[in-house]
Amino acid sequence: MDSLYSFCSRIISRSLNMNRNPPTPPADNDRRRDQRPGQTSRPTFGQLPLQPHHPKGSAWGLWGGFSDELGTLNLLTPQVTLQAAQEIKSGLTIPLNLPLNSPLRPMNSARRKSFHHINAKGHANDDEIFVNTQSSSHWDGLRHYPYQDGKRYYNGTTQADITGPSANPRIGVQNMAQKGIAGRGVLLDWRSYALRKGIKYSPFEPHQILLRELIEVAAEEAVQFHPGDILLVRSGWTEEYNKLSEDEKDALGLREERKFCGVEASEEAIRWHWDNQISAVAGDTVAYEAWPFPRQWGVSMHEVFLSGWGMPIGETWDLEELSRVCSNEGRWTFFLTSQPLNLSAGIASPANVMAIL
Repeated sequence: MDSLYSFCSRIISRSLNMNRNPPTPPADNDRRRDQRPGQTSRPTFGQLPLQPHHPKGSAWGLWGGFSDELGTLNLLTPQVTLQAAQEIKSGLTIPLNLPLNSPLRPMNSARRKSFHHINAKGHANDDEIFVNTQSSSHWDGLRHYPYQDGKRYYNGTTQADITGPSANPRIGVQNMAQKGIAGRGVLLDWRSYALRKGIKYSPFEPHQILLRELIEVAAEEAVQFHPGDILLVRSGWTEEYNKLSEDEKDALGLREERKFCGVEASEEAIRWHWDNQISAVAGDTVAYEAWPFPRQWGVSMHEVFLSGWGMPIGETWDLEELSRVCSNEGRWTFFLTSQPLNLSAGIASPANVMAIL
């Protein structure tokens, strides 16, 4: 237990002593307003956005004003992390990362494959790697996908903050790295549920995992959500991908029309994530939500989660061993820790994630 408390103390100390790059000042004068007049608590989903001219469903200015660069990760307070550490019962560690070169080809033909080169120097060796941060198991950071109407990112960040002569590090992945991600993970094993229920689908088609099904899975697992939980959804994408031949894997990444299963992005599903105060989401599929985005509510989860709430989205995580162990032990919650790359102005990052049971 001493090592556990030492581990948690280091996390808490790092959380309390962050040193992040300051953001560019907001362009609109009214951005100094954090909440509606008289509002002192977390707004309901129906109260979003906090200002009528802000994007649909957004929570801009909620956490510490418009200078905030952490979004929903603010829910991972030292107290929440310390409480999450009580999920550690056996000390079993389960990494959730695919190899850096998996998928064999990124699921977007415009992205280059990863490669690894060893420099043999005679007296020693070193190596070099190239990896597109949208491949393998990764976090989408807050600079990845803006609201498509207006192209605005979290807290009003624009493309001019990201590229061009006025580029700066605002909302880059260094913020996630300098805080660190540590909290209670919850696995909703929809894949096993779908097999039991005889749901016919292909992970390589835009099958939508329905909200009512996720709620049923949570009930079957006796999961009660806590503020700051990190939600993982297993769809079976990785399991089916690993069954493919090398040629089939290569062809999948070269498809002209990319199609993948994922969570439905209805207004009700987006509301459910907000109401449960989820700090981050992740899945074993390519985009967490079904792709192409159907935008039932006029916006995708990527738009609302990343650019509306500042909530990281984990993609292509390896949830197979975690699913097996959770099923054997009859519990679906655990301590989860992730250390993203400390890359100033970064768009995304390898997840470097591990569950501890």
